[in-house]
Amino acid sequence: MLDFLEDRLGLVTAFRSSMSQKHPPRGIGYLRTIGFAALTVMLLQFLSGIALAVHYVPTTELAYPSILALEQDLTFHGFAFGSFTRALHHFGASAFVIFVVLHMMRVYFTGAYKQPRELTWLSGIGLFLIVMGFGFTGYLLPWDQKAYFATKVGTEIASDTPLIGAQVKEIMRGGTEVAQPTLTRFYIIHVVLLPIALLGVLGAHFYLIQRHGVSAPGRPVGDEGEPGAPYFPDHTFKEALVGVLVSGALFYMSSAYRAPLEPLADPSDTSYHPRPDWYFLGLFQLLKVFTTSRQLGTFWVPAGFMTLVALLPFLDRGKERHWARRKLATALGVLVCLVVAGLTIAGFRDDPHKHDAEAAGEGAKKAAAKSLGPVIPYPLEFTDMERRGYALVRRLKCHGCHSYVSKSADGKQVTHGTQHDGAPRLDEFESDTLKAVADYVRQPEEGSEMPSFSNVTEQDRLAIAAYVLRLTRQKKAPK
Repeated sequence: MLDFLEDRLGLVTAFRSSMSQKHPPRGIGYLRTIGFAALTVMLLQFLSGIALAVHYVPTTELAYPSILALEQDLTFHGFAFGSFTRALHHFGASAFVIFVVLHMMRVYFTGAYKQPRELTWLSGIGLFLIVMGFGFTGYLLPWDQKAYFATKVGTEIASDTPLIGAQVKEIMRGGTEVAQPTLTRFYIIHVVLLPIALLGVLGAHFYLIQRHGVSAPGRPVGDEGEPGAPYFPDHTFKEALVGVLVSGALFYMSSAYRAPLEPLADPSDTSYHPRPDWYFLGLFQLLKVFTTSRQLGTFWVPAGFMTLVALLPFLDRGKERHWARRKLATALGVLVCLVVAGLTIAGFRDDPHKHDAEAAGEGAKKAAAKSLGPVIPYPLEFTDMERRGYALVRRLKCHGCHSYVSKSADGKQVTHGTQHDGAPRLDEFESDTLKAVADYVRQPEEGSEMPSFSNVTEQDRLAIAAYVLRLTRQKKAPK
């Protein structure tokens, strides 16, 4: 069989030339396995992404229900396989960004971007931008509150591009607003265009690594050091070990924690505070630094920084690679890391929900802390009237005082909303008719802290009542 494959494909020769007969420079350690860790996460992202795409429906009407169906119904012998797969894709996205950034940092501080590896560095920059593109386009696909409003802000920022900003925003949205055309375009970019670009740039990256090899640790340009142990099996063992550890960590997190899913997108909810994922928080916080010139923070500073990073091999022509002998470059690198980390931490701390809670007092702080827990998705079997009631309960902020309990796909009880003392639970209403619950919404009991919703139409109050009664019936149903 090996003779056949060698004669037809040359696989044995290719393996020997690239693996067993290849001797990296002496001193290559585990720092050089970060790139393989990123590759491991990429493969997991592809596999979990394919599994999600099988069940996902890219329409504004069915995107959110299809994700709920995936998490609620896709189980295997009691194991919540759908929830695990989505969590794996969610946590894998963060791990992908982390390892790509760490790999770039390692290349920078070891001076591995210098000649003759300039193009290897440029292809790495291309991979970084593609990975961030995956993160941005993946926002919108769940079509929940965060998806809608974060994408609306992101595409609005794109309009700050000089000369062509308005056209860029319209192309991204497919119109003037974030709607079905936006979801279709982001889905195609996320599952078709970006994977093709990633594989193409990654192929070029691997080819350049094979052509020029890895730089010798601590040695100046032109000195590739003494050959070390063969790449296979010595260094491949280190990479395999790192790959197993990274996969195991992601599998554990995906089994222990669920991927966040906020309530269904409601474009009319003007009180929602959009917050991007952590890897965009630094850029998001930059907008608050340049308050007097938004375009400076949204376009010129990020574009200028990425241009300097891309041109780095052509600007830094020194021969030294060791970080201790490149004091200026090392100091600048540390400064950039501190600035990016500082902006990201500031973005974490500058949470509008936290500020609202502090302004409202201690009770609101506890409510805000609870609000960061499980969200309030609607069950798939709800009728149109009950779903309308669900949307109204969300819009009127009823979950800020009333809670209810549901079961997750793995059989665990999950509490939704925040329960205030004296407020009836949504799944324990004593009234059993639509009219009785609707009347309670219009005029609560005497002495109750609940405000009167007499301004809500009778039809909407009946929809709220239908939603509340469905929750009550579900709790009373035999297990």
